[in-house]
Amino acid sequence: MYYTNGVIEARYNRAALMKRLDQLTFTRFVVIVLVLFYHGSGGIYRSFLANLPFSELIRTAPTGVSYLYVLSGFVMALVYFRPHEKFDIAGYWRARFIRIYPLYLIAFLLTCYYYADAILEIKPQKIVANLFVAQAWIPAYSQSFNYASWSMTVEFFFYAIFPFFTMWAYKQPTKKLITGSILFWGISQLIYQILWIGFFPERKDIIVYNPIFHLNSFIMGVVGGIWYLREGKLQNINQSTTTIALFTSFTLIAAYSVVSQRIPTIFPNDLQPMAGLLAPLMVLFIIALSLNQSGITKVFNHPALVALGETSYAIYILHVPIVWLYERYLYDATWIKNPSQIFDISMFPMLIGIGLIVHFYLDTPLRTWLKKTLQRVDFPLLLLDLVIATVSIYLSFRLRFDHPREFASYQTMMRAIFLQHIFFSEHHSLSISTRLSPLQLYK
Repeated sequence: MYYTNGVIEARYNRAALMKRLDQLTFTRFVVIVLVLFYHGSGGIYRSFLANLPFSELIRTAPTGVSYLYVLSGFVMALVYFRPHEKFDIAGYWRARFIRIYPLYLIAFLLTCYYYADAILEIKPQKIVANLFVAQAWIPAYSQSFNYASWSMTVEFFFYAIFPFFTMWAYKQPTKKLITGSILFWGISQLIYQILWIGFFPERKDIIVYNPIFHLNSFIMGVVGGIWYLREGKLQNINQSTTTIALFTSFTLIAAYSVVSQRIPTIFPNDLQPMAGLLAPLMVLFIIALSLNQSGITKVFNHPALVALGETSYAIYILHVPIVWLYERYLYDATWIKNPSQIFDISMFPMLIGIGLIVHFYLDTPLRTWLKKTLQRVDFPLLLLDLVIATVSIYLSFRLRFDHPREFASYQTMMRAIFLQHIFFSEHHSLSISTRLSPLQLYK
């Protein structure tokens, strides 16, 4: 994509582009609804849809997760693929951290509250893995705490490599990128299916949740976004063509989802589509929807639907601890006579309402504040403080109690001190850093 008037024009064109592609936003909400149904939060609404024809579509959350990864890559390319600008890697990572981590941490703390009675018995390394969004890299921890947050490890992995892939892609012809992404997708699917056949479900923790197996979806999305910027949006493509491509890709994805569940012996079923099996069709769907200006695009661009799409992340990352806490409250309240019925009726709309409130009145203001704050935070100093504290706490107990049994009896106290340092000392360091420049912190 070429600009002749510098950065200002580039930013103007990007803003106009993203506004025109708001029709993609609502599709995220649709996928999140499927995830809620898949995780048992649909209640009577899922039961009603289950009686309709092609009800198998409401059980396609694993396929939907793959779609979210493809869409993430596509949108990242739209926003950050700027061949004539220097890629601000630190700025990119900071922006993605601000976008994802605050609500992620709130969801983690809510989950800790749910496990409050046993939190001191949990291994510190499991807590650290979740705090640093690394749980999916450790098979035994991939479903720990907020089990839906494993996908954030995958997203952070994508964010880590995206700048370097994009800078490499600046100099590559589009045809080479497309060929390479298809080849990478094919190899990934071959390895994944072999592992699935040979080791599922015994090694489900590695096969299903490992970020490596989802990279092909993200890369295909990024390459699709690059093609759209370089060629697709510059071509005068007939609207009937984009409409046909849109409905064809959707129909094929839906047909696979229905047939593979009705006749599971014909196609791979269950979680396998989550690793990008249908990614090529998803890229075609996203590009067609981006280019399309038909009635469906106008509907998807409605402000109310766009707002729902923007709340998708809040709903997704918070739904597990909210469901757990709400369910516990209903069943612990002795005055409630039919907790199961109340849960089935109220849980789904409650999650949507909480998502809207959290997004507009908590997440958005929090991100604005955090963006200003992080400009004055020295991350190496904070990480050094955490490492020193961890080593000091461990050694102070390990060297004091030589006998393994004696040391084990004090591990709960050691974990309590460790957690106290994370949640209080790091907050204090953050507060100081907001008032002092990084240089002043070392003086």
